[in-house]
Amino acid sequence: MIKKIAVSSIVFVWVQFVISCGGPVPANKAESEKPVRGGSMTYRLSNPPTTLNYLVAVDEPSYIASFIMLTSRLVDFDHKEQKYVPALAESWQFTDAEQRTVLVKLRSDAKFSDGSPITAEDVDFTLKAMYDDRTKAAAWKDAMLIGDKQMSIKIISPTEFQVALPEKVASVENYFVNVGVLPKSVLSKEMESGKLSEIWKLTADPKSVVSSGAFVVDSVKAGESVTYSRNPHYWKTDGAEKLPYLDKLTLEVVADANNVLTRLEQGTMDVFDRMRPADHATLAGRQSAIKASDAGPGLSTDHIWFNLNPAKANGERLDSGAKYKWFSDKRFRQAVSHAIDRTTIAATTLRGLASPMSGFVSPGNKKWLSESLPPIKTDVARANALLSEAGFVNKGTAEAPELYDATGVKVEFSLLVPAENEPRKLMAAVIQEDLKKIGITMQVVPLEVQGVTERFGKSFEYEAVLFGLSVSDLEPSSYSNFLLSKAATHQWHPSQKVPATDWEREIDRLVGEHSTETDPAVRKQKFNEIQGIMADELPVIPIVARHVVAAANSRVGNFSPSPILPYSLWNIDKVFVKDAVR
Repeated sequence: MIKKIAVSSIVFVWVQFVISCGGPVPANKAESEKPVRGGSMTYRLSNPPTTLNYLVAVDEPSYIASFIMLTSRLVDFDHKEQKYVPALAESWQFTDAEQRTVLVKLRSDAKFSDGSPITAEDVDFTLKAMYDDRTKAAAWKDAMLIGDKQMSIKIISPTEFQVALPEKVASVENYFVNVGVLPKSVLSKEMESGKLSEIWKLTADPKSVVSSGAFVVDSVKAGESVTYSRNPHYWKTDGAEKLPYLDKLTLEVVADANNVLTRLEQGTMDVFDRMRPADHATLAGRQSAIKASDAGPGLSTDHIWFNLNPAKANGERLDSGAKYKWFSDKRFRQAVSHAIDRTTIAATTLRGLASPMSGFVSPGNKKWLSESLPPIKTDVARANALLSEAGFVNKGTAEAPELYDATGVKVEFSLLVPAENEPRKLMAAVIQEDLKKIGITMQVVPLEVQGVTERFGKSFEYEAVLFGLSVSDLEPSSYSNFLLSKAATHQWHPSQKVPATDWEREIDRLVGEHSTETDPAVRKQKFNEIQGIMADELPVIPIVARHVVAAANSRVGNFSPSPILPYSLWNIDKVFVKDAVR
């Protein structure tokens, strides 16, 4: 599922660790020290979460604060081994030859934080909540639909149930990993009244938030931090004692990355994911208690798209304007793509901590990245030829080109970029200079990320955006609510009632076929087809996949950062602090 969370599986590799005061150690290798119980740890969020209810989480901080911290799933994804593993579901198996019915057996000892058992009734309740339009869980609903149809549950006993699939699927685990189980006994009234989307706001009493995960909410300072305590009823153990090891964990909002580095070195911040390239270089050159790790290209990506919505949300038409005509012509998009120097952005602007992209799939996802997509070459001559073919005219000089369309309108547009995101602002500056070489004037408009997402996700009042996807799963079905024309995170033109173009219709068809195909070779071929169409049409213009660079104070044990969301928090129930006093 893509969690826009962009999320974005709700829309991943070479790896090298660098220790500032020593040599390299293998990636994703947990600490060898014996874990210590107790103590607290602080983790940096770049933006504040907006909810503790994961069903309505539409951004990464909210996803982490709710889904990661407060739920256990039917299955988990082991980032170290790169495979699905049992979680609340201790076993699952198909019971029919058509692979349409799955028998699931839950752990008998699993409990919510209020001490009540986690049962099949709770799983059934959670699935129905995702599908209920009143819940406003659009991203989760999209990810849990199979061929536009819902799956259903038949309860056999408190710990056993059958899942009926409307169609055969390639990976049932890719659906089960999205089911963060919620307590029916606590939330049934809200579900019945259609007010489930209103529960567990940041202003809610922390004691009212019942968790199936490793932690419970201790306190909230809206816009500043969320502090969690150990869930005493958490089901997982290390074989000898109950997890998690930490007594407390604080997600603290620190927007200024300069301040984060200072806090790390002062020892008042413990873990920082997605460090800036400059900070990584700074740490690598000094003796420090901070361990910085380059986990390689992550699944999250950076790309540009143009506004292809025919109208703004207020009804004002866009499709009669000159810019809509430019943006709708794939030759214009291809020309912009050829003008961008991705190699310089990756190697120089981002100091080698990024990899150029050829399509919407990160090079970190080696299993599913199409081998047939060639690198996008920086080719100003090709860009100019495409623009000429599309009717654009250069009225300037070779040294200072000025591009106009066939009607005499000068080609210029604005690019929104999140003001809080320093790497994207740096990229935008390079792209601005690159487009000057083909006569295009692009204004870079920094805007708070909430404003950016509001423009492209709701009001449609924008021209172009430099943003991307945050993807949490290797599976191609993770991209469904980005690729499907009807999906809310179909960024360039979301929530279409019918596909706006033939190529979008073809992608819809291929996504549907891919989701039910079980032959790995055929699945690969269909996903390659999708990548080929996207690379030709370029509704999003890929730039780079930044490497996931994580940093932690040496006091943090079992620090095992992953290039996959949620990065350093994927094994948070096993993370500990060696001094266990703070």
